[in-house]
Amino acid sequence: MTGRDDVVAERLSSAVEAAAIASALSDTRAATPAEALALDPARAAVLRGVPDIEHVLAGLWTQRRARSGHLASVLGQAASAATGSTRDWADVGDEAMIAQGTSSALIATTILQRIAPAYGVLRGDDPARALDVGTGIGAIALALAEGVAALEVTGIDIAERPLELAGRRLAEAGSEAASRIRLRLQDVTALADEAAYDLVWMPIPFLPDRIVDAALARASAALRPGGLLVLGTRPDVADPRSAVAAAWLAELSGGGTLTTSEVERRVADLGHREIQRFATVPGGPVLLAARAA
Repeated sequence: MTGRDDVVAERLSSAVEAAAIASALSDTRAATPAEALALDPARAAVLRGVPDIEHVLAGLWTQRRARSGHLASVLGQAASAATGSTRDWADVGDEAMIAQGTSSALIATTILQRIAPAYGVLRGDDPARALDVGTGIGAIALALAEGVAALEVTGIDIAERPLELAGRRLAEAGSEAASRIRLRLQDVTALADEAAYDLVWMPIPFLPDRIVDAALARASAALRPGGLLVLGTRPDVADPRSAVAAAWLAELSGGGTLTTSEVERRVADLGHREIQRFATVPGGPVLLAARAA
């Protein structure tokens, strides 16, 4: 085997190890990381190639399905890129859309457990309104509504198919929380809502760079004074290779390449204050929060 073959083999091994980690995290037969390692001897053999795998799995076990979903999503994007079949978010199959949407519910957990308390919003039974930009299948909207008893959530998306899936899933849920969610076909850059929401969530990596400034302006205008803007952002990456890879996948799928620092500067320029960063899963988005001016 030539040196070039060795390099390719090493990269393939890393990809397969990442897939094995995702598989172990999503394995419903396993109640603990130790069980996930023991259940499948062939998978375990792959995992043993990852340094300190026991501690790696233990660290990822909280919110394991969301973490597995994030890994699977990136691996799926990479596989599509390899065959030249990468598509925009709205064009992926229903199964992939549901899987990625379900994994995004981790965002709502971070908002409810860490970000909202840090800013003193969405407290107790106080009536409040939230806007979920790019709601997709409505997973974040539903998790927010379930977590805050008096919260009304508006979910908007530019694509019809995700909204159809969201409507169906909310109807199937049939819960009181689901009844407090409204869905709307809407381009965020054409959003006309003014001073209407206590919290606006928007995933910047899903937006092409060219519309981010307009989207931020409209999302900011939709906030009530003192309301909370929460943005999903692409983490600043010290490793240039990782940054370039992430940017490539984003561009192929119609998303954006702006990093946390680049988005933070734009938020500061809008006059927002109390800007803070909140980490999510390893390699996942950094949530940027700011109080509206």
